Amino acid sequence: MLNRFLWPAALWTVLITVLSLMSNSRIESIDKFDLPDADKFVHFIFYFTFTILWYLFLRSVRVFKSLARLRFLIFIVAVLYGACIEACQFLFTEGRSADLLDALANSLGSGSAILILWLLVKKKRDNN
Repeated sequence: MLNRFLWPAALWTVLITVLSLMSNSRIESIDKFDLPDADKFVHFIFYFTFTILWYLFLRSVRVFKSLARLRFLIFIVAVLYGACIEACQFLFTEGRSADLLDALANSLGSGSAILILWLLVKKKRDNN
């Protein structure tokens, strides 16, 4: 039986990939909000969720005994994945370009998820 977190994590990763590599004209038609730098918030949310979902999956299949190592690995993977997506935007898309601020927003989203996960584990340990 497949783990219940695998499909959400995998589908979220596909969603990030597809939306990140879509042409700008399609993205602009979806964008209904006129907020400055709203895309940075979207990047933050994408990678925050990416980190949480992959953490839940990998924790539940007990790949690592150390949750600290698991959190570190997921953070590194999220940052590298975000960098790869930015590179793909630069290399393979028209009307899109790599943006260091997008990569920073990705990293901040993932880092925030890791911080929250760490705080939750710490609170659980403190209560036991």
